[in-house]
Amino acid sequence: MIQTKTIQIKQPTLKTIWRLLGFLKPYRALVFLAFLMLVVSTILSLVSPMLVKDAIDTYILNEDFAGLPKLALLVLVVTVTQSVLSALLRLLTEYISQNTVHKLRKKLYQHISNLSIGFFDFARTGDLMSRITSDTNVIGRLYGFATITMLVNFLTLIGIFAVVTYWEPVLGLIYLFILPFAYIAMRAYALKVRPLWRRNREASGEITSIMQEVVTSIRVVKLFGKEEDELERFRKKNIEVRDIHINTSKISAFWMPYIAFLTSVASAVVLLIGGYLVLESKLTIGTLIAFTTYLGYLARPIRQTGHLINLAQSSATAGDRIFELLDTKSHVIEKEDAIYVPEVHGDLSFKDVSFSYSGKDTTLKNVSFDIKAGENIAVVGPTGAGKSTLISLIPRFYDPDSGSILLDGIDIREYKLKSLRAKIGYVLQDTFLFDGTIKDNIAYGKPEASFDEVKNAAIAAEIDEYIMSLPNQYDTEIGERGVRLSGGQRQRIAIARVLLVDPPILILDEPTANVDANTEARLQNALFNVTKGRTTIIIAHRLWAIRNADKIAVIEKGLLTQFGTHEELISVRGFYRDATEKQALAGKESV
Repeated sequence: MIQTKTIQIKQPTLKTIWRLLGFLKPYRALVFLAFLMLVVSTILSLVSPMLVKDAIDTYILNEDFAGLPKLALLVLVVTVTQSVLSALLRLLTEYISQNTVHKLRKKLYQHISNLSIGFFDFARTGDLMSRITSDTNVIGRLYGFATITMLVNFLTLIGIFAVVTYWEPVLGLIYLFILPFAYIAMRAYALKVRPLWRRNREASGEITSIMQEVVTSIRVVKLFGKEEDELERFRKKNIEVRDIHINTSKISAFWMPYIAFLTSVASAVVLLIGGYLVLESKLTIGTLIAFTTYLGYLARPIRQTGHLINLAQSSATAGDRIFELLDTKSHVIEKEDAIYVPEVHGDLSFKDVSFSYSGKDTTLKNVSFDIKAGENIAVVGPTGAGKSTLISLIPRFYDPDSGSILLDGIDIREYKLKSLRAKIGYVLQDTFLFDGTIKDNIAYGKPEASFDEVKNAAIAAEIDEYIMSLPNQYDTEIGERGVRLSGGQRQRIAIARVLLVDPPILILDEPTANVDANTEARLQNALFNVTKGRTTIIIAHRLWAIRNADKIAVIEKGLLTQFGTHEELISVRGFYRDATEKQALAGKESV
């Protein structure tokens, strides 16, 4: 399972970046074109000092003005051409970068959506959102600005060394003298900065999680007067992010002065040795001036290294977090030769099914029972007995640790997941609706449905009368998570959403838990009608739902302790009889 607070994958920076660059493969032709443009642009940027050298040595010192206009025009052409190429290169790399990030984000989202429900039992929503949005944006800068700048700087360093060494080997040695000191500083800087950027990405994800949790549960926060507590929780994490940036800036603050000192030393040595060589007529003035110009060029790549290291480290950290998700395997895996579910008859069989969430504490133990097509089965038992877990295995939200579940005599693991779930309607106790209209929510599983089909499903769920009383009727916007509706209204819309799909197998997890007595009475007949002809499994505490069931399964501590009709179970001592007697004494309608 993914751990949202501490990243498990600790790859070296270069390995992570190399893996990130692998996403550029679909654009390799454009990447090659960009590389050619980059090489030509870098070469042109190094030409101007050469032309200045020729102007001084060939024309100015020889007091020959005739050739200067042509040379000046050539400098102008080279500079303009190099500027145009740089602009086109930026546009091309931005196109490559944004398209690559688009595909990476799509792949990440698709992978997350295909993970099994068990993954989401541990993942934090805000952290996932941060990885899909913020982390991919950081990586986009790697594909664009960072990669170009690193390549330009590398080629510039190589080009300058080649030119000055060709002109005067002694000057080349001065150039080499600078590089080891720059490398040592860069390495020390990177080792200190990467852990800070790693923690920054994690803390930023945690801030998003806190915000998401508070916004979605604002009523609970206000009900218990926890605004200040939540603010304090946010404040602590916000301070951590602030301090990380300050500490990173402290490290970066020493980088610029160090580089300035290094280049100043190099300039002093060049003036000393170069000036001596000029006086000894072993070096021309034009060459010395050109080398001094190149030394200025050299300062820019070295100064930028600190910023580029930050980008590389933050991109590597973001890459670690993204690859952690992409490398997470679903615990529910579709077989390569999986088949489509044929026309469903509706027989279901549990064969010695055992399951645990952690791999240690068993939630279900050797559960076996059969459901005939069209039967209505009620599942009852104490809280935490494993009832919801049992029904979650049917659409393969989880797979059993051992045993099997058969649909019409075939193990459900033989079927394609999407095909299997298309045959199962599932009404959750904790209803979730999407931000949109009532019609869109009812038609979520069948967007091509006609208005009449949507309306008929709403009528069956006893919600049409309420919808028609609204000003915009089925086009009424219900807000995020259906916040503008009552719990009972949300539940009935969820029931209508399932009924519209018309599944041959229906699973109901306490479908009337969030409705009032009047609504429940109306839903009883609706649910009784819609369950006819379907294999139905209902987790229930209401007597009406239990007494209408063909069979009742009693789950206690993960074990199937009783299975039979209401009359059969009420005639023997056990959980079911005890619960119904207590209910009768209390005058309540729940078991």
